[in-house]
Amino acid sequence: MQLSSHIRIVIELMDTFFESGAPFDIILAKFFKNRRIGAHDRREIAEFCYNIFRNFEKLKFLTNNITSNFGRFHVLAFLKKQLTFSNEKISEIFSGRIFDPEKLSNFEIKFLNSLDKKNVFPENALLNYPEWMDPFLKRSFHINELANEMLALNEKALVDLRVNTLKTSKEKAKKMLDNIQMEDCQYSVNGIRLLDSRVPRNLDIIVNGFAEIQDEGSQLVAEVCNATPNDTVVDFCAGAGGKTLAIAAAMQNKGRIFALDKYEERLDKAKKRFKRANVNNVFCQEITGKWIKRHAERADIVLLDVPCSGTGTWRRNPDMRAKFTRQDLEELLIVQEEILESACRLVKKGGRLVYATCSILMEENEDQIEKFLNNHPEFSRSDIKLQNYSGKYLKLTPFQHHTDGFFAALLEKRCEESQDENVSESGSECV
Repeated sequence: MQLSSHIRIVIELMDTFFESGAPFDIILAKFFKNRRIGAHDRREIAEFCYNIFRNFEKLKFLTNNITSNFGRFHVLAFLKKQLTFSNEKISEIFSGRIFDPEKLSNFEIKFLNSLDKKNVFPENALLNYPEWMDPFLKRSFHINELANEMLALNEKALVDLRVNTLKTSKEKAKKMLDNIQMEDCQYSVNGIRLLDSRVPRNLDIIVNGFAEIQDEGSQLVAEVCNATPNDTVVDFCAGAGGKTLAIAAAMQNKGRIFALDKYEERLDKAKKRFKRANVNNVFCQEITGKWIKRHAERADIVLLDVPCSGTGTWRRNPDMRAKFTRQDLEELLIVQEEILESACRLVKKGGRLVYATCSILMEENEDQIEKFLNNHPEFSRSDIKLQNYSGKYLKLTPFQHHTDGFFAALLEKRCEESQDENVSESGSECV
């Protein structure tokens, strides 16, 4: 398939993105589902689109006066300014022939000519984040850190694997990958980083459940729980079950894990992953007030991987920043508070609550924890200690830690209102 055919499809996909509220990976999947397009062409088309998102704020600045055909104008600006194509080459691509994009209009030619001037981009465009987020990001990062962190969030992420210790060891897993360049993850005990971002997802080690694709940061959130074989664990927002799987392996398939989610279809996907990984100590449950009331103060550990802005995952989902609004953030902050208030009822005295997000914003992280602790004196914060990492919170960023952006807080529920009560060695039973 020629470049011009790729670009015609890219324009169609970008137009769909601007018209739809769906994440771009879902748009891609639906588009390719019933089309006979080879794997190589699919990769090239997808990568072209994601490169547009990695330059989105610049392109938004350049197309500021455009009122229609947003996908087409974003592509034109990308070809001219990022790929430095000449007007003549762009005209050849936009030939109007079958499988090629429609011919350029006079207005589009004028638009391309206007891009010849040197542009002075605002800071948010250079660093590719929405302008409204400026005060939030500058509050979350020191002024000297912001540029490095934003640029790191704009790079492509490598693939991390978590070895499934229920089926194999880390050393055996590495032998299964002997033809692939890799290294041990720095912080995760069972993590392996593949040093090629184009590693196929149908590797035998993944298909047969010996390892799961999971960013090292996500693996560490599960490690913060420090679950043991006799624990009762609630993964309150389990989703597709990535962290549930990691916790089940840490528990050696013993004890009980309740994987909760609001959406049944997510739990259905999780069940398939549990079966593939030989996990059999997980009980899937749709979240209801009745279930929470019945299981109040029964959990040794409650993990809350709450819905969030996803700003820490911009490397993998660069389209997310294009549509995320201040109103979205404000609504999420309310949801996070509500989930904390609801789920904390499940923690038994002496038990632990782990609050986690894949966000880099203080409003979703430290602020939520401080507000919660002010309202719940029965909980206190504990320091986090992992392999090569210790801190008041788990705070990961792509620039500092070469992971997605993640946050986790470890909270412990006191045995009594007094802090002087004794706790058993496991820390999960009051005596």
